[in-house]
Amino acid sequence: MKKITRILICLVLCVFTFGLVACGRTTDNFTYPTASDVTFGNGGLAVQKGDYLYFVNGYLSADSQTEKNYSYTVGALMIAKLDSNGEIIRNEDGLIGDDYYRVMSDRLSGFEATSLFVYGDYLYFASPCQEDEVNDSGDFEWAKQRVDFYRIRLDRSGDVERIYRSQVTNANLDYAFYNVGSDVYLLALESGESLNDNSAEPKSNILTCVRVGGETIEVATDVNAVSIKNDNSYNQIVYSTSVTEDNETTSELYWYDLASNNSKKLTSYTSNMQVKDVTNGYVYITLEGGRETELLRSVLSDTVDFTHVCYSSLYDNVYIAPNANAVIAIKSGVFEFYLYQSTYPSPIVVTDADASSVTYVGMANGSIFYIDASSNLKSISFNDVLGSVEPEIKTIATLSTDANTTYFDLDEDYLYFYQTVGSNSYLHRIRINNNLGETEEMVGIYLEDDIPEEETDETEETEETA
Repeated sequence: MKKITRILICLVLCVFTFGLVACGRTTDNFTYPTASDVTFGNGGLAVQKGDYLYFVNGYLSADSQTEKNYSYTVGALMIAKLDSNGEIIRNEDGLIGDDYYRVMSDRLSGFEATSLFVYGDYLYFASPCQEDEVNDSGDFEWAKQRVDFYRIRLDRSGDVERIYRSQVTNANLDYAFYNVGSDVYLLALESGESLNDNSAEPKSNILTCVRVGGETIEVATDVNAVSIKNDNSYNQIVYSTSVTEDNETTSELYWYDLASNNSKKLTSYTSNMQVKDVTNGYVYITLEGGRETELLRSVLSDTVDFTHVCYSSLYDNVYIAPNANAVIAIKSGVFEFYLYQSTYPSPIVVTDADASSVTYVGMANGSIFYIDASSNLKSISFNDVLGSVEPEIKTIATLSTDANTTYFDLDEDYLYFYQTVGSNSYLHRIRINNNLGETEEMVGIYLEDDIPEEETDETEETEETA
């Protein structure tokens, strides 16, 4: 007979008018981080602040909501205490004890628009809208596909503040937070037409900038791509637009200064051009030609001078290394590294014979990380490639077949992802740096019915006898 471990989730919640948790520290003996603590891993599913981890407890789609203002555990925003080694503090049963975590918000956060950001005294997050609006038929309906952006103090004191509501659905939204001095900005590309825009000439593909506590600015319309990133590179924001006049479409490239709200035109093309990436002072664009789409790069300056890198349309995907010294083009299990040790790079080819397909995860610690068709998490070192050494393809770990390969968050130590346990998807992580055989670990709190059964020695003996 299996011994089943259960945990009673006792949460003392103070519910704010909008249905968000916002409790004062005077009624809570939990110690919280402060603004002076080091922030690590901004812009994903989990952010470490000092010896604490802010994280989204699991994944539910916005469409899965059945009631407004419903209190969630799966998809809630939480904080957990870490030990001196950055490990999650657990009880003997392997679960996080009540003394070591708190719920920051019971609104659904782990959905299609998740990206946490910590700066100053606040944690910034997104949640599906919980209000009704008039649809095209004139009826009221729940606008849960819109995204509301909020901030909450790191210690849950004070009120939860709404910053902005998206004008498009979460599927058409790309965004990032930035800080410039003491100011925090939300930059969002809202693709497609704005919802319920019944004007004679509705605007579409709007780039919006929100200064928290200040004005909301429409930066540009007809934007087809922008270098929105979670690395706080606010001085390297570049976007491209499509302008049609007299049945002729022109693509224009702009450099946007977030703090001054100034857009500077860099160049234009008569063919379709889009921003691919901006990193470490270089801008990459794609340009459609006669048969293939070309990837080009230039130093980011007032006068751009683009040079050819490769034909990106020949690959499944193309990615830019964070320090801009390499372009990695991937097709099935073949990696071509275009290295910038000279002006015109020639590719170095690395082939993973066991990878019929590749799911790109990200780049960290000088390596590219990916998952092959057999759920193996692997890495290839840039140092090997740059040093003309035969690159070693390292297998970090094998992920469970229940792992979600759609949403990832990669930092220097961990890969965060969702994984199904019981009837729900919960946040998990696995060590990528000096992994000594560790497997994935559950980060947050289970619903009681999803808590795994713990096998005892008695259970093992019974199974062997059977």
